[in-house]
Amino acid sequence: MTSSSPKTIAIFGATGAQGAPVVKEALSKGHIVRAVARDVAKIAAVHPDAIAVAADLSDEVAVAKALHGVDAAFLHFPMPSGPDDSQNWAAAFFAAAHQVNLPLLVYVTGGPSGDRFPSSAIVDGTTQGMKAVLGSGIPSIVLQSAVYLENLQPEIFLPDLRSEGKLDYPPIPKTMKMKMKMKMKMQWTSHLDQATLAVAAMSRPDLAGQSFEIGTPQALSGAELAELMGKWVGRDVAFDPMTPAEFGTRVGDALGSPGAAFALGDLYGAIAKLDGDDMAVDTGALEATFGVKLTSVADHINSWS
Repeated sequence: MTSSSPKTIAIFGATGAQGAPVVKEALSKGHIVRAVARDVAKIAAVHPDAIAVAADLSDEVAVAKALHGVDAAFLHFPMPSGPDDSQNWAAAFFAAAHQVNLPLLVYVTGGPSGDRFPSSAIVDGTTQGMKAVLGSGIPSIVLQSAVYLENLQPEIFLPDLRSEGKLDYPPIPKTMKMKMKMKMKMQWTSHLDQATLAVAAMSRPDLAGQSFEIGTPQALSGAELAELMGKWVGRDVAFDPMTPAEFGTRVGDALGSPGAAFALGDLYGAIAKLDGDDMAVDTGALEATFGVKLTSVADHINSWS
């Protein structure tokens, strides 16, 4: 069912961590890309081969202009700064999408979602967003991300990795360390694999109305991840996780955001309730459905400079 003919695609958040790889993947496949963000100059600098379009997600008129005449669009909502942001963005986007009769939307949740995950503020929010998209009346494909692999790169998440060889992420409760240190496996999603799947999905209108949990091949235990991270930083690395609450506080303090501290601690506390391969995604089925080849976690980490 996959079509190889070039399409005109609008990609929102085109200069961000999630949207930028989608722009590059779409251009590499020969599609005409409208790269949409708020800063036209930044879009042009990052994506000189794309059509730069300025639009704020809360501006229905600008969003409709960006969507007019496209074959498909890519969307994920950024981190809200206020309590009404997500609702306002969704209202404006879907009003604009209906106005122009958008043929297909590929939406990314930006984190774990769905009923199989224990409840948390983030899981509940991403699940609510997924259901809103599927119930919007716009033909949509939802890609349900796991935890992003690129979170392992910034020192804000792993300040002791290089200096002490300590991998204390992902966090797990202290009472579960001995039980789950070797057994619990984390499913990761690379921004690059997400982009590969998103662009492939834009040629699959037959899949509209469905959601797919996505990931990068091979869920990993903490010990397995530590071995791969050791090869990246060039030293022995041991998995010695802090608790979800401690992790949330560390990142929240670095960001100056008590809300982020609570949300992250709450999320990883929920994930830690899973056991063994509970979080794992069948990436082979994803490859077969979308006709793509995904890259292993090891190969992604090996490619980091």
